[in-house]
Amino acid sequence: MHSNFEYLFAKVLGRLGPVLYQKRLLSWAKRAGLCEPTLLLSFDCDTGRDADASLRVQRFLSEYGIAASFAVPGALLEEHWDSYKVLLDMGATFVNHGYKRHAEIDETSGKPYSTFTYRDVTDKEWAEDIKLGHAALTRLTGVAPKVFRTPHFGEFNQPAQLCGLYKVLADLGYEVSSSTIPVFGLMYGSAFRTEKGIVELPLNGCIGKPAQLIDSWGFLSAPDALGKDRLVAELSKYLALAGRGEPFVLSLYFDPADIADEPDILDLLARFAGIRSLRLDDEKLISLARN
Repeated sequence: MHSNFEYLFAKVLGRLGPVLYQKRLLSWAKRAGLCEPTLLLSFDCDTGRDADASLRVQRFLSEYGIAASFAVPGALLEEHWDSYKVLLDMGATFVNHGYKRHAEIDETSGKPYSTFTYRDVTDKEWAEDIKLGHAALTRLTGVAPKVFRTPHFGEFNQPAQLCGLYKVLADLGYEVSSSTIPVFGLMYGSAFRTEKGIVELPLNGCIGKPAQLIDSWGFLSAPDALGKDRLVAELSKYLALAGRGEPFVLSLYFDPADIADEPDILDLLARFAGIRSLRLDDEKLISLARN
């Protein structure tokens, strides 16, 4: 696992040399044997409003043959299972996202806010949350999950935290985690195998500013959100890269409720239908990872 120095050094490179990020994505893909641009689309369903929004978003994406993975806390999955189980019939898969609800909606602003994060609890508490989420997802779907995403993962990316996380996941039989910020893509590429054998899939950042994670929180929901136009512009850069046929992995995630009523964002995602779309547990993706 990386050292604190490597982590900080890569963050500095991401801020000062953004051209290195694109080069890293492309060079890693070629070395790994990737032959085409590949989309990994996932959704974090952190509040009750995401249940209905997930169905609307996936129905739209299904028209374009785009696969997606949904990370839902076990408590919300149980509460809204009548809605979420429909996603299985549309070809979607679920990702363990822990058990406890970790966000709520502010009644005044209508925006989500954090109520629980692994950063602020003991190792025993977050490990138990993973196990409870695993049990809930297994019971509801009949299949043990193999992919995990940490709630509020950007707050839980220090070396010691990730080492502990991967040990717990390995003990539970997991294969994949998608719980790291873009700096890990700069350090190790779009898929890498950790010391415990877990394959980590970092999320992508902006091509021009790789330290900025591409997600609906930073662009649409946060108090200092960058705005929809900026999100469209950043996605368009990746779309142009895909249009040139360059092989790379684009791992994106959004909160369904943030984009379900944003036709500009949905239409732009539909334009990625021309490239390969994989779920986070796809063996073709896992096989690309190197130690």
